[in-house]
Amino acid sequence: MKKLSAVYFSGTGNTAYAVNKFCSHFKIAGIDCKVFNIEEFDKVESQKFNADTVLVAYPIYGSDMPRIMKDFILNNPEVFQGRDLITLASQHSFSGDGGALAANLIKYKKAHAASIHINLPSNIADAAKLIKIKNGDKINKKLIKADRKIKRLTSEIVNGKIVKEGTSLFSRFAGFFVQRLWFKYFIEKRLRKGLKIDGDICSYCGKCSACCPMGNINISHGNINANDNCTLCYRCINLCPKKAISLISKNKPLEQYKGIEKND
Repeated sequence: MKKLSAVYFSGTGNTAYAVNKFCSHFKIAGIDCKVFNIEEFDKVESQKFNADTVLVAYPIYGSDMPRIMKDFILNNPEVFQGRDLITLASQHSFSGDGGALAANLIKYKKAHAASIHINLPSNIADAAKLIKIKNGDKINKKLIKADRKIKRLTSEIVNGKIVKEGTSLFSRFAGFFVQRLWFKYFIEKRLRKGLKIDGDICSYCGKCSACCPMGNINISHGNINANDNCTLCYRCINLCPKKAISLISKNKPLEQYKGIEKND
């Protein structure tokens, strides 16, 4: 591997953090790296890909990829064709075969060189009874472990070691039957239409509409509403200054996830 291009989607910054950490270590090892956010990507960008390896990175929701990343992969096959592939899944704790999902979608890849899972803080701010939101010093231990793992795996990949997390039969079974089957077919479609915005406390500042990667939130004539195209990234929920938005719960966030960079 001499040149690497990384393409990623990051809802609230976790995946972006992991991708940039990996690329910083790859650069130290003498590998030329370029990083592309798929929200800012167009067909012109694909012409800049002068790489032998592509790293594709995304968060995991219920052992599944965000729809925005699936669409990107399917709509931009030239990004991956004929190149080695590294997949990176950021997760709270477990995603089964999360890191292998992109490889299953991408055709004509040269080889699936590595599948990686990195545990990072949760951003699900409206489900405090299930997962506590942590910020500041409370996320330091998780970040230290993540940073150590990223540094170690980068070295192993550079030295030719095969890293294949989430590709075993157990991981595939657990990812599909324990989580993804229920999430994909019974939960995701409902949540896609389930973004709730409390108009009584909303200040109509427009932050949610501006930050949504799907263009899912509209503000007009003193009204705010969500369409049926949420990708479940939790960006708007954690950025709303009035804490007026929720998704999986009727309860609005008590504490919002600030993101790794803002916790520094």
